[in-house]
Amino acid sequence: MKISAWAIRNPIPVSLLFIILTLSGMVAFTRMPINQFPNVQLPIITVTVTQSGAAPTEMENQITRPIENALTGVAGIKNVSSTVTTGSSSTTLEFELGTDLQRAIDDVRTIVDRTRVQLPAGIDPPSVQRLDLDSAPVMTYTVDAPQMTENQLAWFIDNEVSRVLQAQAGVAQVARIGGANREIVVILDPERMAALDINASQVNAALAAFHSDNPGGRADIGAVEQTIRVIGSARDIPAIRDLTIPVQGRYVRLSDIAEVGDGQGEVRGFARLNGRPIVAIQISKTSKASDVTVDAGVKAGIAQLAKAHPDVKFTEIVSTADLTRRSFEATLDVLIEGIVLAIVVVYLFLRDWRATAIAAAAMPLSLIPTFIFMAAMGFSLNGLTLLALTLVIGILVDDAIVEIENIEKRIERGESPYRAALVGADAIGLAVIATTATIVAVFAPVSAIPGEVGQFFKEFGLTVAAAVTFSLIVARLLTPVMAAYFLTPHRHNA
Repeated sequence: MKISAWAIRNPIPVSLLFIILTLSGMVAFTRMPINQFPNVQLPIITVTVTQSGAAPTEMENQITRPIENALTGVAGIKNVSSTVTTGSSSTTLEFELGTDLQRAIDDVRTIVDRTRVQLPAGIDPPSVQRLDLDSAPVMTYTVDAPQMTENQLAWFIDNEVSRVLQAQAGVAQVARIGGANREIVVILDPERMAALDINASQVNAALAAFHSDNPGGRADIGAVEQTIRVIGSARDIPAIRDLTIPVQGRYVRLSDIAEVGDGQGEVRGFARLNGRPIVAIQISKTSKASDVTVDAGVKAGIAQLAKAHPDVKFTEIVSTADLTRRSFEATLDVLIEGIVLAIVVVYLFLRDWRATAIAAAAMPLSLIPTFIFMAAMGFSLNGLTLLALTLVIGILVDDAIVEIENIEKRIERGESPYRAALVGADAIGLAVIATTATIVAVFAPVSAIPGEVGQFFKEFGLTVAAAVTFSLIVARLLTPVMAAYFLTPHRHNA
């Protein structure tokens, strides 16, 4: 039995099928992330090694070259490039498309750890990271608290603001820009040190031993097991001043040879707004999160902080979600306008509101199930996927128009709508399938464009192909059913 004829004879299962597809598509649409661009993972990994004060030549000969030589054995590498500056070496590895990046990161990290014995002892731990476009900040806020010092504000942001914002869904990192970390400054008096026969290395060793918490194991006290700890960290500045330093069988108090007070660490970065120094925070999202969802969550967290700390002022500087929202709303407006204009054009040619309604129903019934495919593929509602949906508006109604027009001709010849739909739909079934297959054959290869650029068009090509495929399903199943039971006989044949 031909598929259209089967659908006409079984309208209830066909109707239930499209009801389920429509409801599922609407649920998928509401749960899809809204972003400005597609989620693209570039096959690029960076290895960064720092050594304070090392000259570029030393970094190149002692660090960059050994790492490059060791990494040449990693499978799938396309290009290797390095950048060397004072105290920093960065090696970038570009892999072939299709490489398993997680496995590549594990291989690179293993080789770097193995090469660590060849590197200078004074380097910082090497950093191996994947280049992620989604790691860019999506929101920036300034934090102003006139009653706090610069150190106190920095601590407030690191300890409280970051903790609240990172608890929001989709937030990956909260980074502070500007401000200064708190440091305890110990200013030694050389004359007093000489008089008491003590040197700076002894003071440094005593401070390092004093400011530490060490585990001491476990002990059984009766029937209870207790954890033993040796707590040596200072809780306040007076405790540091009271530190005693052993010197040749006697003890010297730190306050006798030095001045101890609050200070701030070296400022290595700053932020300014309208020429005024500020402290800012930047929020980054996870790769799968939605710009709009993260924006809403962060604003809720900021409102919570502002309520708990009324003397602290938070000011939003920039949010990519605003542009994402505007683009999303503008695309939806264009989408709706395209549907309305398509309906008007169809009516001008068919001159029958029933036939126009059947053809027009093909557009939403093809678009909405497409969201199921997009969600299953992990696509987001971004500029390219929405552009794809807008582009196919006119294409989605083509198959339905062809079938409706053929059915209408048979009705005008005197056939009943049921008979006209039964015969007319299958009469042009092959032509409708060929038309849709041609469109899919044109747009599906777009998703396979090689290179990094091709990854951006993957969602575009597959979304168009999926929408057109659903339009074929609608034309072969639902359109004949609606025509058979919704159209009326021609007047002079009634």
